[in-house]
Amino acid sequence: MVKSAARRSEHYDKKLSASVMNQRITAQKSFMVEQVHIAYAQQVLIENKIKRYLEAIGFYGIEQHHYMNFGQEVWSLSRAFREQTLRREVEIKASKWLRRGLSATHLIAIARLFGVQLAGWP
Repeated sequence: MVKSAARRSEHYDKKLSASVMNQRITAQKSFMVEQVHIAYAQQVLIENKIKRYLEAIGFYGIEQHHYMNFGQEVWSLSRAFREQTLRREVEIKASKWLRRGLSATHLIAIARLFGVQLAGWP
């Protein structure tokens, strides 16, 4: 039997109850904090790697912002995909940033920091 729309809405409403959400978050808080601590430590390493590359070629301040964003996207993709799929997804992101005026040379170099070779791109 399929649940009706009204039943689904009622269930969703109860699931979003403040007391229910508070219980769930309270029960999982220590695990959530532990996981975010691990992720933040990785993020700091990645950001430092990108920043060192950018500063070595003379990019400072506002110029770094978009390249750092691209690096964050590549890091996120590298956590979800591998090999050819990762390369293709990174190419999509790099193309987006290329259209926004970033340098292909630097996008390729940043992707390489994550082990992604954008050979033959753009």
